[in-house]
Amino acid sequence: MPARLLSAFYGLDNGLGAGINLICPGATGQDGMPVVLSHTIDPGTLQPEDFRVFTRSGAERTPLCVTLAPARDPGELRTVLLIGEFGDAANDPPVKVLVVADLLSDGMTGRPVNFRGTETQVIPLEAGPTLVLAEVVPEDEWSMSGRGSACPAGALQVVRVTWAGGVRLPNGDDPGDTERVLYRVTVERPDGTRDQTAPAALAELGDNDNNHLLCLDTADTAVSVAFPAGHLVDPNRDRNPDTQVAVTTVIRDRRRQ
Repeated sequence: MPARLLSAFYGLDNGLGAGINLICPGATGQDGMPVVLSHTIDPGTLQPEDFRVFTRSGAERTPLCVTLAPARDPGELRTVLLIGEFGDAANDPPVKVLVVADLLSDGMTGRPVNFRGTETQVIPLEAGPTLVLAEVVPEDEWSMSGRGSACPAGALQVVRVTWAGGVRLPNGDDPGDTERVLYRVTVERPDGTRDQTAPAALAELGDNDNNHLLCLDTADTAVSVAFPAGHLVDPNRDRNPDTQVAVTTVIRDRRRQ
């Protein structure tokens, strides 16, 4: 699969809080823009100068900092948070992100690829968060420790979904059982027929990132994941629209671990 940027989400305009200074000194009050990539990346090749953000007027901005936090669990190293001043939402918003230097994948899903030259349009500030990726998690990753909660024993399949930006309930809590049953996973049976099911459990909670694990009690092939509008919010408190994404199967190259 070629390297590409799956999304760039204008999550906050001058809205990053004081806690961001632990990651990027002086970043309080700056903009935050999560960028989701098609492959997990080699953190050693990541630097602010890899990215250019273009505003509607044509101005070019380079991030002050970039970080993979908080999405650092196994299989998650594909969401890069760009921190800096990327324009003004009302008068000159960011419209495009371009990778201008060598940014390499980690080679876990095949030969390493270079994101240099890839670009994507920016999802505007007022838009709500959407699903941008769903992938079947290899079984040998299910028991790996991470910052978020894990699927319970007995799961027959695990699907990781990645949102364009971090999502929570409108009251600030993590999603729970109510939101679990709102996720609809389309599965295909061996005879070719399809059905929808809800996850038996929802995991990868409690770590403030943009990923959830859907723990399924069926081994039928997961085809797509959907979530209805209006239940989750991004850091700007915009509610999600109806959203759906196809499921991909990832084969990890264990020789590189």
